[in-house]
Amino acid sequence: MSATPSTGTELLHLVRLAAETPVHTLKGTIPAGDLQEGDRLIARSGAVRLARVRREVLSDIDMVRVGASTMAHNRPEAPQIMPAEQPLLLRGERADMVYGSIPAKVPAGRIADGKLTRIERMKELRVVTLGFSAPAAIYAGDLQPVTRPEEVPVEA
Repeated sequence: MSATPSTGTELLHLVRLAAETPVHTLKGTIPAGDLQEGDRLIARSGAVRLARVRREVLSDIDMVRVGASTMAHNRPEAPQIMPAEQPLLLRGERADMVYGSIPAKVPAGRIADGKLTRIERMKELRVVTLGFSAPAAIYAGDLQPVTRPEEVPVEA
């Protein structure tokens, strides 16, 4: 993490998840809401250390409900929810057919078809923002959310 002294901010790479989203770590699968700074998560590039965790309750948030077996055979095994703006890494035929590349990085809201995968407005939802010092695609249930770079205030 590199701090910018003049602005009091630092660049982190963020993923936002619903608090109950299962996240794969070196200690096993843990709900995102139970993660702590320093935990090591499993990413496509290997293990990544969690630099920052921010928990909050958001109102009127658009979430994508990804239906069971809509991404691939038994993927996800059960429905999962993901913030509509959260980028996901898509692989395989679906990525190639719809987005013209393998892999494809797209906001979760773009995979909604209105039937098996749909956008739902949640009145209130506990969410967790995970911060990493470098870009990563982590494993959250059967989905692969990808970090987005963002300048955030430095914590004392």
